[in-house]
Amino acid sequence: MNKVYKSTDELIEILKSKSVSISDETNAKYYINKYSYYSIVNSYKWIFKNGDNYKENATFEEIFAMYKFDKNLKIIMLKY
Repeated sequence: MNKVYKSTDELIEILKSKSVSISDETNAKYYINKYSYYSIVNSYKWIFKNGDNYKENATFEEIFAMYKFDKNLKIIMLKY
């Protein structure tokens, strides 16, 4: 099954349709373009979900904060 390319705007709309709030869409688009939707959202969404639905009050900023935390932790671990 081939995945269809989705623009950054479409990815933002997908998150919003799943009740993930985004306080600053410009920053969200920047981060998705820089780090990729898969790296940010797909890798850490399970923390913010109950079954198939996102938890109430889940935000893109929290998901991205988890991505940054994990990335920084990996850098520290690899350094030592």
